[in-house]
Amino acid sequence: WLCMFKLIPTVRGGTTNSPLVAVRYSTVDEARESSKQLIHESSRVTRVMIVADEHPPRFVEWIERS
Repeated sequence: WLCMFKLIPTVRGGTTNSPLVAVRYSTVDEARESSKQLIHESSRVTRVMIVADEHPPRFVEWIERS
């Protein structure tokens, strides 16, 4: 069984339609890199939560805008 990860962004004033949010990542490092890319591409994304794609989702870490 392989644990997958997904991104849950916190967005100021709405939502984001970035395809990065729909992807399931096979490693937490891939999720971290995509989180940084998501923050970089949209100034409205204030931070991104990485969760393990389980039922219920399990918190892994926050990636903050620096």
